[in-house]
Amino acid sequence: MQLPQIRLHQTYAQIGLRTIQPVQEIHQQPADLSIKQIPAEMTVDRKPAQLEIDQDEAWNQLGYKSLPVLTQDFVDYSKQIGLEAIGEIAEEGNQLGAIENKSDAFAEIAAQKGNPPPADFNITYIPSYGSVKIHFKPTEVHINWKQGGAEIDSKINKPIHQYQPGRTEVYLRQKQQLEIDFVGLHINQQT
Repeated sequence: MQLPQIRLHQTYAQIGLRTIQPVQEIHQQPADLSIKQIPAEMTVDRKPAQLEIDQDEAWNQLGYKSLPVLTQDFVDYSKQIGLEAIGEIAEEGNQLGAIENKSDAFAEIAAQKGNPPPADFNITYIPSYGSVKIHFKPTEVHINWKQGGAEIDSKINKPIHQYQPGRTEVYLRQKQQLEIDFVGLHINQQT
């Protein structure tokens, strides 16, 4: 026996989502730099060395005297010889005038003049040590410097930012549907 059947065929509704992604662009320009270098300054003040050599005394001792020195030496020597002669004459006069001593003054004076004392001599180096005078002044160096540096000027560039927001669109991809079928015996049949 065949039973009547009702067949239902149902299609569900479906929605669709259409997504548009957001777009973001960031452009960053590097900073603008301006660098100015200031050089250091240095000054050097130098006084050269000085060497002074005075060898006049050495030349004088070697016999190469200048005219003023030679003249002064003759003046001094003459003065000394004159004073020694005056002293000798005065001493001889005192010996001759001392009659009370009862001595033979003439014989003593003649013996002194006839037998002079031995001459003094010594070994000397010509020119003598220290006759050349040396004076040395070393070099003087003064260094002054001024520190330089750098001047840096920077300009920051802002980033360029572009943004397009995303969105989602909802649409009906498939409609719902219900189909009803009757299968089998005829329905609404009258007997």
